[in-house]
Amino acid sequence: MADRLREKVALVTGAAGGIGAATAQRFAGEGALLVLTDADGERAEQLAGQLGRGALGRAQDVTSEDGWSETVAWALEQHGRLDVLVNNAGVFLAEPLLTTSLEQFNNVMDVNVAGVFLGMRAVAPHMSERGKGSIINVSSLAGLTGGPLLTAYAASKWAVRGMTKVAARELARAGVRVNSVHPGQIDTDMNTRQREATPELIDRLVGTIPLGRIGTPEEVAHAIVYLASDESVYTTGSELVVDGGSNA
Repeated sequence: MADRLREKVALVTGAAGGIGAATAQRFAGEGALLVLTDADGERAEQLAGQLGRGALGRAQDVTSEDGWSETVAWALEQHGRLDVLVNNAGVFLAEPLLTTSLEQFNNVMDVNVAGVFLGMRAVAPHMSERGKGSIINVSSLAGLTGGPLLTAYAASKWAVRGMTKVAARELARAGVRVNSVHPGQIDTDMNTRQREATPELIDRLVGTIPLGRIGTPEEVAHAIVYLASDESVYTTGSELVVDGGSNA
């Protein structure tokens, strides 16, 4: 087992599948102590059990302020500290501007934006007090560019990008690093569901990838491991793009 994250305590949201689960698996392989949360608490607990080494799993609604307070307090009770937060939980919506309802828009913003905001705010005091920590916010290629059908989703991921830069500035003197990761087309359940709904959109997007293929959750997890590790100790406020060259 490698030790790039040896004994670091990491909280990963949206950990039950896709990029979150791949990140949890990579973190475990690098020696991290894991706290895994997801709206599907049962799946988060199952993954924690599979990973072993004292990994913990529980349900969490990332849009709940109280839920964040309880989750962070629980993590600190179990491990005494938090070194890494991966704000990965998110939802996707592909819908034309003219047919996107306010309810749909607000739901995307609640999970993708408020969830990240609450997560950063919940862990920042503890990390600042300790004088170190790494917050990694999973944005998207849609947080760097525009695209048809992505009004709500792109708005949320641009917001994550912006909040990351502000938090990086505010927390730098306290020793807390804040960076964003921007995956392109990745082979997740979310992508599969979207392909079923709008195959022409996904096929068009994949066709524009210079490396000629869709990415894997593990390839995004590699980037997240780097930002969680001390190898990125002088990196904050940065955007790490994992998109096969789509934004080149």
